[in-house]
Amino acid sequence: MNKEFYIRTFGCQMNVADSERIKSLLLRDGYQETANPEEANLIILNTCAVRKHAEDRALARLNSLKHHKKKNPKLIIGLFGCIPTLYGEKLLEQFPHLDILCGPNGIGRIESLLDEAKEGKKAVALKEENGLLNAGCILAENKKKTFLPIMKGCDNYCSYCVVPYTRGRERSKPSSQIMEEIKNLTKQGVKEITLLGQNVNSYGKGLSERIDFAGLLKLADGIEGLERIKFMTSHPKDISQNLLETIASGKKVEKQLHLPVQSGSDLVLKRMNRGYAVADYKRIVKNARELIPGISISTDIIVGFPGEKEKDFQETLELLAEIRFDFIYAFKYSDRPKTAASSFEGQVQEKEKERRLEEVFKAYKKAS
Repeated sequence: MNKEFYIRTFGCQMNVADSERIKSLLLRDGYQETANPEEANLIILNTCAVRKHAEDRALARLNSLKHHKKKNPKLIIGLFGCIPTLYGEKLLEQFPHLDILCGPNGIGRIESLLDEAKEGKKAVALKEENGLLNAGCILAENKKKTFLPIMKGCDNYCSYCVVPYTRGRERSKPSSQIMEEIKNLTKQGVKEITLLGQNVNSYGKGLSERIDFAGLLKLADGIEGLERIKFMTSHPKDISQNLLETIASGKKVEKQLHLPVQSGSDLVLKRMNRGYAVADYKRIVKNARELIPGISISTDIIVGFPGEKEKDFQETLELLAEIRFDFIYAFKYSDRPKTAASSFEGQVQEKEKERRLEEVFKAYKKAS
């Protein structure tokens, strides 16, 4: 039987890391990857639900695959990632040509899911599974750099964010496991690793060992063969002095910090449930630049959040002018199911969101 698979990834670095894990498990099972979906007898879409635009693109691609199914009835089509967890088994009714529905926490079951699909069953894995953090899941074939998840889920419940509902609560890997994975990757030739978490700053909570993210960075910094360590994403409310000092002193730790501010308005930040004020954020940036000369600081901005007035938006532009970020990612607010903000009053019109987004990029370019 032909065992070629095609995988398409939508979304963030965590999704990319999940796709690497899916690939490694399939390769171990004798599959071969192809860049041409026409050649595959297994097509996987690994999806993101953080913004509606990414969701719409993924579902449009899924819908188009029904034509592949008509040409090849034995083709197995799998929808993986956050969209399956968010919408559940009703997706099987909406897309009858879909064979596998798998959330981020079900990837370890891919072999049994494929067995079910080959028998003509609809295979589903949406719930929490104990083995999802096992070591040795990621292969980095002929790669010099790769992503390595150190934790999963999020406990922050920002009012706009769907991640706690799609990836679950926070859970960290033991540091010994992470060190083992890094050593295995360096043996394969990896020189640069980006440590991933929805909020890496809160790494270590719930573990039996006493360790925080700064401690983990220090351990990784001492691994032979590893040349560069990056990480993302950081949450401003959990940035510690110890972490900044570790970045400053680390020989292999990249002197950069991705620190999403989301808004320059305290009122909007409160409605977002971010847990810090603009003044707090400014102090962190000031401290980081004093401790780590030349540090690169990037951020995320959301425009058009429900209730964001023109005054609030102008405060965001003022923050951009003052901090002078090295890079920004800016997005229009996207209404997401299950989130608190989806029921907020004061929804901003789409045309106004577009204007504000354009103004944000202009302000960033002017300040940089």
